[in-house]
Amino acid sequence: MMVDIKKVTSLLQEVVGPNRVTDKKFDLIPYSRDLSPAAQKIPTHVVLPESREEIQTILKIANSHEIPVYIRGGGTSHWDAYLPQEPGIMLDMGRLNKVIEINTRDLVATVQPNCTWAKLDRELRKQGLTYLCSEAGGPAMTVGGSVMKAGGGPHSTAKFGFHGNQDIISLEMVLPNGDVVETGSAAWPSAGKFKRQCLGPDLAGMFIGAEGILGVCTELTLRVRPTTDISERLTATMKTLDDVIEFGHFINQHVGDEYMQGIYLWVAPTAPEVLFLMMDIFGYEQEIVDHRKKMIIAKINELGGEIGDRAPADDYFGRILTGLTDLFNTGVWHFFGAGSLRIDDITFLYRIWKEELIEKRGYTKAGFGGQILPRDWLAFMVTNYKEPEEWKELVKIAHEIDEITLNGPVVPYGIGGRDGLRSFVAERNTGYYRLLKTLKKTLDPKNILQRGIFIPEEELQ
Repeated sequence: MMVDIKKVTSLLQEVVGPNRVTDKKFDLIPYSRDLSPAAQKIPTHVVLPESREEIQTILKIANSHEIPVYIRGGGTSHWDAYLPQEPGIMLDMGRLNKVIEINTRDLVATVQPNCTWAKLDRELRKQGLTYLCSEAGGPAMTVGGSVMKAGGGPHSTAKFGFHGNQDIISLEMVLPNGDVVETGSAAWPSAGKFKRQCLGPDLAGMFIGAEGILGVCTELTLRVRPTTDISERLTATMKTLDDVIEFGHFINQHVGDEYMQGIYLWVAPTAPEVLFLMMDIFGYEQEIVDHRKKMIIAKINELGGEIGDRAPADDYFGRILTGLTDLFNTGVWHFFGAGSLRIDDITFLYRIWKEELIEKRGYTKAGFGGQILPRDWLAFMVTNYKEPEEWKELVKIAHEIDEITLNGPVVPYGIGGRDGLRSFVAERNTGYYRLLKTLKKTLDPKNILQRGIFIPEEELQ
């Protein structure tokens, strides 16, 4: 369907004024890419809403004219999840970036979705609180973006899992038709924001990880915690992958004691037999941290591992928490062959990386890594590229590796649009996927919001 660009521009200007809407190609091009290897996709309009009410009105306009709407937060997505799959309106959420409230008694904070983790943490630390950032993008990433894609990363995942697993208390969502819904205890008008499981089903879980296809997040409340200035980090080199697996089970068996807030496995393509671990030990009291460190070292020694210099772990976790200013010196990063799996199944992904990627295809630019989560593992292959020729080679190889990976015991991480993992999910047509399509059709009968993300348009006809 063709978009009447000038008419839509006029309608959007009536909502937000002329200075927060553009249809000029010069302005649109920066919104056509993110951190993913997805092909360039240009919207017809970019609009910068400042309130829930403006978003409601924009969605109603989109429904009236059957124009798709796409959501952009910080632009740091690593897969094709927030780019315009068709000509349409892009919501730049950049102006909804406030810290609304910090409740020191209930230990919760309420923010708008484009508040960054750095901004939230800065305000929390003024009151002796923090939220431990866990994604590779670190403090520059937005809270809403991390939660809506159920993000995870190298810091705090051993303790807390993906964003949204246990820290989200309530969400305020604008549905595709413009209606507003609050989840958790916030859904009961007189109750307040203190509990996630409330009033029956956990509706927050329906939106977390859905990549925006079911609603636009305009506010969220999450748990926060006291700060700790104690920092203990370790590195170790393990002899075998089986030893790494046993160590992963050891950490998970003690997850109730919160031994770790970060544990990261890295294997370089130039040394595929060298299994390197970086660890960040958690605790509020030095005696507790010392005890945990002692137990961890004893387990590594029992498994025949070798304790190394802590400096690489200090550098790595320190930069994750303070900002990766040199992140793109080596090119644009791409994660593939990625997903969640049982700790015992990490061997499956490692063999694909070593045998299919390095040995069979001769691609020696991608490393193998993973983070232990509560009771499971997030693993991936990762590389970077600078030139278009490298991009074409990488996309082809990544698709082949994803096909092999997702035929095994791996749950896909990050779905996205046509240049993401969407086709793999659609091909399997599971009961879960059919239910998701039913939810999408019910909440968004004209398929306005994030059209083509997660679910191909033809499957919603």
